[in-house]
Amino acid sequence: MMWVPSFILHFKRGCKMGEKKKKWYTILAGTLVFIVTVCGITGGLNYLYVDDTDEFSRYMLHDFYKQEENIDRLYIGSSHVFCGINPVILDDINGENNYNLATGTQQLITSYYLLREADRKHDIEKVYLDLYYDCTTEGLGNFHEYETIPYSWIVLNQMKPSVNKLSYILHLSEPRYYYMSFLAFTRYKEQLFQPDYIANIVERKQTDVYKNYEYEHIRKVDGKEYVMHSAQKGFMTYNGVIEAGGFYSDVPETPMKENPLTEESLEYLLKIVEYCKNRGIVLTCIGCPISDFQLQANGTYDNYVSQIRSLAKEYGFSYYDFNLCKEEYLDVADNCYWSDQGHLNTAGAEKFTEFLGKFLLAEENGEVTYQDCFYDSYAQKMKNTQERIFGLEAIKEETQEGVEYSIRPIHNVHESEKQFLSVKVWKIPENGEKEILFDTVSGEDALQVILPVDEHGTLHIEAGFAGEEVSNWVKISY
Repeated sequence: MMWVPSFILHFKRGCKMGEKKKKWYTILAGTLVFIVTVCGITGGLNYLYVDDTDEFSRYMLHDFYKQEENIDRLYIGSSHVFCGINPVILDDINGENNYNLATGTQQLITSYYLLREADRKHDIEKVYLDLYYDCTTEGLGNFHEYETIPYSWIVLNQMKPSVNKLSYILHLSEPRYYYMSFLAFTRYKEQLFQPDYIANIVERKQTDVYKNYEYEHIRKVDGKEYVMHSAQKGFMTYNGVIEAGGFYSDVPETPMKENPLTEESLEYLLKIVEYCKNRGIVLTCIGCPISDFQLQANGTYDNYVSQIRSLAKEYGFSYYDFNLCKEEYLDVADNCYWSDQGHLNTAGAEKFTEFLGKFLLAEENGEVTYQDCFYDSYAQKMKNTQERIFGLEAIKEETQEGVEYSIRPIHNVHESEKQFLSVKVWKIPENGEKEILFDTVSGEDALQVILPVDEHGTLHIEAGFAGEEVSNWVKISY
């Protein structure tokens, strides 16, 4: 074998190592170019197809990620929170930094991952979790089902990339739906070749409101325009007011069974409880005000209250349901405090937030207890509430005979002469004369009205207690 100087061997080895490094650099560079390209294409497609121009969560999470001051008290839950709790008022009451991390139709899986997201960035001391029955019971409470997953997507769209977000996606649905959680534009397959849709989305995303991460939604009610607008710290202002006597619904409330929480909701409620305990966070569950019209129409709210109370006792967290509050402490029954049957307007939020902040502070200082301010049950509250009709329910159903309306005044009548209701129903067909259908005093709760399928006009309903002035009314186009 020919002798080779050692420096030549070292030179050859160095060349080979250099070639290997160059190869790895090339692979790394190619991978980075691929990732950047995919992200660019995905971002572009999301911009063209994903419609988040009317999503309050977009404003809220953008504002949240900009928060530099530590968040001391966090409020999470559905729209009842961002419509009903004003953190700026709470700042003045408790002297700490309060923030709303609420989103529309927030299910408990979303509450859990938003709590974790906030805890990554801040040293959270206290968490207030609003438990709304419609988001935690049958239907929306089954949040792993495909029909309800979109309520999580509107939040995932706005969350920054993180291990927490990845965990949220992986635990949200079956693997066959993962691609829609990772690639938002794939949810809009039906719009793929719809240039008008794309043009409309792009136009709305060019507005200053969208570019500045503001929220502005105009709702038209009885010819008037009311603006929902983003405020500070996840709060939304809205000055719309339900006309006196104008509470009305055409959708029946679904009664709740005993222990109505779904298994999924219970699982994530307990995850939140455990997470707070492990992190030294004080958890308080609350019930934000819902109108008595909605709760009376449901008729089974105490089933929900009973289960949450049992869980609070078993797992060691506080539960304050402000729907059970005594009127001398909190009275938001007047229509002027409501924008619809479930949401307080800005005036209602101010009144509720004032009491909420002062009550929580007084309770923490041992100056007041739950028993001082609250009834034991919603049924007990209704017995101690003045007799009244809260609103009118008119459920529409197509039948062989025509269009049938089931009309029901929602009330809390006690055992007295007021149990007799005065109900008047008439119709005014197009190009027709006024026709009285019912003008009756009865103890019956519901009336059935059948209208011809091919007839159009206006159905008028008035209700009150017998011998008294009309207290509630509604006009329905048919």
